[in-house]
Amino acid sequence: MRLLRLTLVFAALFGVGYAYAAMRLFPAAEDPTDVDFTEIPDLTGVSLAEAGARLSALGLVFTEQGSLHHGEIPTGGVIAQRPLPGQLARAGDTIVLTTSAGIETRVVPDLAGLPSGEAATLLTRLGFEIDIEETDESAAAGAIRTEPAAGTSLPLPARVRLFVSQGKAIVAVPDLQGRHVDDLELLLEEVDLRLGAVRYQVEAPEVPGRVIFQSPAPGSALRGDGFVSVIVAGTPPDSAAADVTRDAALDTVPATPGLES
Repeated sequence: MRLLRLTLVFAALFGVGYAYAAMRLFPAAEDPTDVDFTEIPDLTGVSLAEAGARLSALGLVFTEQGSLHHGEIPTGGVIAQRPLPGQLARAGDTIVLTTSAGIETRVVPDLAGLPSGEAATLLTRLGFEIDIEETDESAAAGAIRTEPAAGTSLPLPARVRLFVSQGKAIVAVPDLQGRHVDDLELLLEEVDLRLGAVRYQVEAPEVPGRVIFQSPAPGSALRGDGFVSVIVAGTPPDSAAADVTRDAALDTVPATPGLES
């Protein structure tokens, strides 16, 4: 019995010593659930300085990562954060903030003279919303002007009205040969054309004052507001200022600005 009693005492002392040594050499791991978490606040719209102060008070830190244009939040204000508001973070965690670069602006370009499709495409690529309005302000086809005018700086999003012309209609050149020079302007106005250069041939056998040659030729296609030039038989009313030729009528008349064949 005495031997048994000594054995039990020795075993108990050994167990206590082993447990103490194990605790000293292999301490228990920390309980991962025994950590304080903080709910991340919504920092949208506040300045970077204020965002830093709020996070610091919660034991959190921040880093700024880039900036983007924003139509409502002023320059320097927070527009995005990661992790998102409402998520949980531990003390010392880093919150990534993106700030506003302010409102983005664009200058309306000068599009006058460009083809309508090209002008519309350019406005769209610059970020503008466009309305296209046809007008007869110009005889030439293409873009004419914009509202607001070219050179205006606009905050995006912005709408621009583009005025375009389809150009004057194509008309047939009337036959003026044999008609009196005094009647030409009225005859041409009836088909939306204009009288161009008028030359005189003093030795022509035809009746003075009558057209003996025209360019473009009768029946030619010409866009509205185009010019028709003529050679007239005889001497002009104001011989000193007129364009007079003694040569026979040529096959062509010198080019007139705006004339299309």
